[in-house]
Amino acid sequence: MNFQGVSAQLQETLAVFDRPGAGTPLTTSEVASELSVSRRSTYERLTRLSERELLKTKKVGAKGRIWWRDSEPTADLERRVRQQEVVAELGQYALADHDIESVLQLACEGVTETLGTDYCKVLDLAEDGESLLLRTGVGWRDGIAGSATVSATDDDSQAAHTLATDEPIVVDDLQTERRFSGPDLLRSHDVTSGISVIIGTAEEPWGILGTHDTERRSFGAYDVNFIQSVANILASAITRREGEVELVSQRKQLAALTNLQSVVRVTTDAVIDQSTRSEIESVVCEHLAASDSYEFAWIGDVDHRSQTVRVRAEAGVDDYLDGTVISVDPDDERSDGPTGRAFLTGETQTSDHIRTDPDYEPWRDHADEYGYQSSAAIPIVHEGAVYGVLNVYADRPAGITGREKTVITQLGEIVGHAIAAAERKRALLSDTVTELGFHLGDIGALLGVDNGSGTVTVDDTIPVSDGEYLLYGTVTRDAAELITAVGDRLDHWTGAEIHDWDSEGRASFEARLRDPPVLTALANAGGGIVEAGVEDGRAHMTLQLPPGGDVRSVIETVQTVYPGAEMLTRRQTTRERIQTTTLEIGAELTDRQSAVLRAAYRAGFFEWPRPVSGEDVAHSLGISPPTFHQHLRKAEKNVFDTLVPALL
Repeated sequence: MNFQGVSAQLQETLAVFDRPGAGTPLTTSEVASELSVSRRSTYERLTRLSERELLKTKKVGAKGRIWWRDSEPTADLERRVRQQEVVAELGQYALADHDIESVLQLACEGVTETLGTDYCKVLDLAEDGESLLLRTGVGWRDGIAGSATVSATDDDSQAAHTLATDEPIVVDDLQTERRFSGPDLLRSHDVTSGISVIIGTAEEPWGILGTHDTERRSFGAYDVNFIQSVANILASAITRREGEVELVSQRKQLAALTNLQSVVRVTTDAVIDQSTRSEIESVVCEHLAASDSYEFAWIGDVDHRSQTVRVRAEAGVDDYLDGTVISVDPDDERSDGPTGRAFLTGETQTSDHIRTDPDYEPWRDHADEYGYQSSAAIPIVHEGAVYGVLNVYADRPAGITGREKTVITQLGEIVGHAIAAAERKRALLSDTVTELGFHLGDIGALLGVDNGSGTVTVDDTIPVSDGEYLLYGTVTRDAAELITAVGDRLDHWTGAEIHDWDSEGRASFEARLRDPPVLTALANAGGGIVEAGVEDGRAHMTLQLPPGGDVRSVIETVQTVYPGAEMLTRRQTTRERIQTTTLEIGAELTDRQSAVLRAAYRAGFFEWPRPVSGEDVAHSLGISPPTFHQHLRKAEKNVFDTLVPALL
């Protein structure tokens, strides 16, 4: 029997047998006269009702047939009464202040007890509409409820057919069913028959209520109506609970917003009174963590060499990132969380439901350990510079949205302005420089080299004449191809030579550059390279500029030469203190003497045995050997004139 509801025409026909005298057999013609339809149409209706066991029939004579409706057996009547009682009890329970999980569980227990079926389940439709989670049930093996899923779209799924048909689906025998074959969940539990109905409307289904049995069964119309009634109660309870949850959430958000606005005012006043970046960051975290809106807060910046986030300040939590990695590499899935996205986009990012957010998967256990449900990552920015990202965490789902998100984004801008002002003041009052850290991207892709492994380190850059520089560095054997490729691809590299390899597979190298854009821009700004190199194909560079140096011009030059370059850090830092003796040596040397001395040192001229001769260094510098030795001896004399008296 495949019952999908009794149509209006069949109900009209059945009503003829409910009139006074019910139980008296009627012929087809007699029923037709009551309905005012043709005898043939009447016969078709009566046949369909008989197939559904709603009417009895018997052949009379050669061609005649009579139809009648039995008085309902006592057992059937008792079952109908019990079904109505279960529906009433469930409705009252759902109206009381019970959580939705207990309502769903009671519904499943009531269905299996009343119909005598082996299984009952509530399937929860996912937000994407692709799958249904077995949220709760009765009779299933341990571990199934809360974890098993079935497809909401596959043709072999009874659940998918239920959603698509918008009518109750009844199965007498799954083995002979032609509409669908049945999912693994049902077959693995030896399900043979069952009923499934939508919870909610066909336009906006919440899920499915289903009951199943391992025996072949014929479910009647009252059984189907019973399951549909239970599903309707569940739909009403779910809708009411969702409305209550939304109201509570709105109240929490309003309270959080009111509290946050107060925190922002207090924090703004506090950061103005701080004199250093560290003090500002600490005050911000402490005020946010002490508020009623958030559980804890931390501020991080980027280590541009590893492209990972590191903590600068935190409050309400200790060592939050210990054992946890957050990346800003777009190719790393650990950059997909709010913090990584905030660094990459420069915009505030939130996770409203951390427990179900697929982008939060790498840190799910971390979130469970600390007990938060939503978070926000707010860039700390000023005039295009990202100083870091402020992270806050709340114990409420969908917690940081709307006006609250706008306000806390403004706090990031306020903090950025305060840090910029503090660092400008620091630059004026102390010996500070601006430090810029760049990640230059995949250098192998830029140079057209397949193998990007190995390490290249830039040790020194020496100006040797107008627009010409010598670059000295170290390279591992597996990165040697990069040195050759740089010379082939970059016009300002006019030549490069790798020296002898040592036992560890490392060698020094020397390159000659003409009008290199980045070094030229740095020289014009009075700055220099702190460090630069390549590690496993990823290039990085840290530059320093003095107060008043044209920072913007240097940044634009780097991003023009290396289109994939990202500036990951920009900060004010104290220039390394130089001993008085060293300053005196530098003051005594001419530019040419300094260049000769540094080139000789970097080339290994002072090592023993010497890997290079004076003629080799002179050739690199573009001067004659006698000129090289003349400048070198004068430089050596100046160095010793300063050092030796200091040792006495």
